[in-house]
Amino acid sequence: MALQPPRTGSGRRDPSPPRSITVRQPRIDLVSSASNAGGIPRFWWGGDPFKTHFLDALSSTFPFGESFFVRSVRFYADRIEDPTLAAEMRLFAGQEGQHSRLHDEHVKLLVEYGYTGLETRNRVIDRILRWQNRRSPAFSLAATAALEHLTAILARQVLRDPAGWLEDMDPEMARLWRWHALEEAEHKAVAFDVLMTVKPGRLRRNLAMALNTGGLVLEVVDRMAYMFWKDGLLLRGSIWMRGWRFLLGRGGFLRGVGREYRAWYRRDFHPDQIDDRELIATNEPLVTAEVGTVIEKDNPTQSTRVPSSPACG
Repeated sequence: MALQPPRTGSGRRDPSPPRSITVRQPRIDLVSSASNAGGIPRFWWGGDPFKTHFLDALSSTFPFGESFFVRSVRFYADRIEDPTLAAEMRLFAGQEGQHSRLHDEHVKLLVEYGYTGLETRNRVIDRILRWQNRRSPAFSLAATAALEHLTAILARQVLRDPAGWLEDMDPEMARLWRWHALEEAEHKAVAFDVLMTVKPGRLRRNLAMALNTGGLVLEVVDRMAYMFWKDGLLLRGSIWMRGWRFLLGRGGFLRGVGREYRAWYRRDFHPDQIDDRELIATNEPLVTAEVGTVIEKDNPTQSTRVPSSPACG
């Protein structure tokens, strides 16, 4: 029996806007930049340990995380009959492969600064996730779709106000994060569309989001605490207080994302209901100028996978 595209709660299937996903090979070299005099400093985001280690911790999860995402989606490649979605899956894997490569360079930079435990921890978690891919492919795909929604939320924060968030970063790091944010916005719906095509159960989807939200928060905080410990700053209360204000205070990095997060749990949710086309159009020329080489670009024709519900945001 042919697998059908996901439907809205009413059973309708409505047209979605065309999606453009571009695989780039960015000219970013974090390791060489760090080795040169005047290269990337230890606290590369405005000299602030909390802000820097927040993204250090998040970035250090990407090498194994992006590989997990690709394996989770590719597992179901032979069950996808929609040629547009199949093409998007290939481009998704290409983008995530570049993300894994560049963030692995970031981990090498962190090891160079003395945070050697991150590399060991990543090897252990990678083995666990490979086991999860084999033992529970359906939940792995649901986890991938959920985490892609979380990364799309963070990417949207960067793309909405790149001057505000990127201006104080080391230039090489600013290029890294703008590029990654743009590509997360471009492919945010691919894993979700695969999930809704092959394993559309809502309970699994919502459980995956709840568990992975908690898991990601704990993982990031734990990695930050480890780096602060290595810096001798773990018990410096003022750093933590400034940090929480940076995340959750007025105008904070995570302030106002609750509505977009909660949208996931709606029965008729689809990532493209949050319209990022203007953000992509604004930031794409900047990313092209900053990081360069395009490996593969596709502009999929209109598909019929996405419900036309009111936008969130």
